[in-house]
Amino acid sequence: MRFVVRGVEVDLDREDIVRVLNGVQPGRVQKYGVRVGDVVFPVKQVYHLVTGLPLGQFSSAVARRHLRALGFEILGSEAGGASPLDPAAGQGWPWDGEVRSMFAAFLHDHGWQVVSTADTASRERGVDVAARKGDRRLGAEVKGWPSADDAGVRRAAGITKTYPASRAAHWFSQALLRAVMLLDSQPGHESLIVLPDLLRYRGLAERTRTGRAAAGVHVLFVSETGSVDAPDWTP
Repeated sequence: MRFVVRGVEVDLDREDIVRVLNGVQPGRVQKYGVRVGDVVFPVKQVYHLVTGLPLGQFSSAVARRHLRALGFEILGSEAGGASPLDPAAGQGWPWDGEVRSMFAAFLHDHGWQVVSTADTASRERGVDVAARKGDRRLGAEVKGWPSADDAGVRRAAGITKTYPASRAAHWFSQALLRAVMLLDSQPGHESLIVLPDLLRYRGLAERTRTGRAAAGVHVLFVSETGSVDAPDWTP
């Protein structure tokens, strides 16, 4: 079936989509998912992988419409009430789940195989993203940006109010500690910190540049369109 996305013609076939996704690690579904076989993927992850279009070049609505036309089941809030897929549904970039999904897509585009991801919504323990490419192995700590809703929950629980920039600094320090610890727990792994591309995080990365370089910890920045800036790391 042929579709046009912003002037670009895209040919999609149901069997080809199933084949392309065979063995692919699904990202964290936030609001809308698509069932392919027995696996539920984020709709934008699937559309990105099968078309090769950058994440910022198409919307979730386009991906849902085209995948539904091919007979795939779309899951999420439009399927009736709140999404059953994710308690944090509706949170997009710079939420950590979205940043992680974008980073996983970036790795796939550069020939990496994502072997595991942690469930950030349920605060699952373990490295956020683990991947391999030939003889290379990596572990990545992924952080998002503190939300206003999170601040409201903290105040309701009687926890002292802190501003997003201050909490972001705390999250950065947590990620840095875990990234350094990975170098001991997983010798030979490349250790990464993945962050939304925001000025506060850029500043923190610059202020820790020398120490991180000595330790071998790299910081990558994910933009809202899904592009990834890796200043000192080669994918």
